[in-house]
Amino acid sequence: MKVAIVGPIFKDEIIINGKHCLQLGSPPYYIGNALTALGVETTIFGSFGTKGGWLKELKCKKLIHIKAKGTTKFINEYPYKENPNLRVQRAKICRNKITLSDFKNHNLRKFDYIIFCPTFHDDISTLLIEKIAKSGAKIILAPQGMIRYLDGDKIVWKKPEIAINALPHVDFLFLDETESKFITKIDDLFQASRILTEKGAKTIAITQGEKGSMIFSERKRYKIKAFPPKKLVDPTGTGDSYLAGFVKALELFGNPLGRGEFAAMTATFSIEKKGAFNKTTNEVLRRLNQN
Repeated sequence: MKVAIVGPIFKDEIIINGKHCLQLGSPPYYIGNALTALGVETTIFGSFGTKGGWLKELKCKKLIHIKAKGTTKFINEYPYKENPNLRVQRAKICRNKITLSDFKNHNLRKFDYIIFCPTFHDDISTLLIEKIAKSGAKIILAPQGMIRYLDGDKIVWKKPEIAINALPHVDFLFLDETESKFITKIDDLFQASRILTEKGAKTIAITQGEKGSMIFSERKRYKIKAFPPKKLVDPTGTGDSYLAGFVKALELFGNPLGRGEFAAMTATFSIEKKGAFNKTTNEVLRRLNQN
């Protein structure tokens, strides 16, 4: 399996119970490190300002630098450590637009899956996703960035139709419960999944925090339980770890239930430490068997 990840790489400031921690951030970092740890050959097409020591936490060996005017910084604050689902986000953004010309010297046909991870609405266009989908790779989209806008330094959500317009080109869609409700304007996840499927997405995974997740595939619904962490250290990047676990599970399991449980356990491991997931496939399988 060969996987490409496309999106901005940025810096994170994590605030938990008033304690500040600076670290590498972004879905390409969390997903890329997790896939690498799980033994997947991974290439990151990442947009950011300049290279330097701040990238040392990135374990993926194949990094294609897409030059940006600067490096975006995210502030993720968790006011209540016992509730990792409650997060206040702010940001200082730099223009990180990725265009088709950034791939002109690269053969995208060698990838089995291409994961798009926009951070803000103008990072990755629907047209870019449509063009790259013609490479023949399966397209994976985490659409949260498509609805993100900045109001001062505060993040607000707007224009869900941008995410909807990308769905005809998407094989796997990953979003959380709140994003699903915003994009579809429907609270019921089953009904929301029907809308997303009608718009083009083939398989949909909706995470629900400690309530687990739901997978919708081929008109069937699968309820995936959450595995409680042994300790709660840092919930940042949990959804990205879930996505990475699911992608690895595509070559391990022939059914959505097995894929979802492997993804859920990958996410649980990521909560138990700072930074990105770093366990092996065998470690995830072993703990799944214990549960």
